[in-house]
Amino acid sequence: MGIDGEEYTTRIYRRAAAMLIERAAGIVLASRLLGHANEQITRNSHVGTADMVDRVTAEFLDAVLGG
Repeated sequence: MGIDGEEYTTRIYRRAAAMLIERAAGIVLASRLLGHANEQITRNSHVGTADMVDRVTAEFLDAVLGG
């Protein structure tokens, strides 16, 4: 897929996972799974709009998850 592994950090995947969980099951579950003290921390640091997700990361997750 042309992905340079050194270019991507676990934070990118953590944010992508948080966004997927939030959309599917809500902010409370996303916050709990990420180990945050409250939902506002999750909202501020991990959950955003789709345009915040790196395009290559989104394509990779689509390929892996069958999206």
